[in-house]
Amino acid sequence: MSDKQVMEISILPSGEVKIQVKCVPGAACEAVSAALEQSLGRIKDREHTSEYYEEAVDETVTVGRG
Repeated sequence: MSDKQVMEISILPSGEVKIQVKCVPGAACEAVSAALEQSLGRIKDREHTSEYYEEAVDETVTVGRG
């Protein structure tokens, strides 16, 4: 596992924000993005990849405007 935590943040044309957490094991990825998610608004969708259930995590969250 890498010691580096990575958050990739994309702003979609619709104004939604997509957050992808990488290099964080298990459910800990949710703690990494929690403060940002809370400041942006309600979570529209949360998608865990297969890596969420393994050692490394690659999580994508889409936050809707509202």
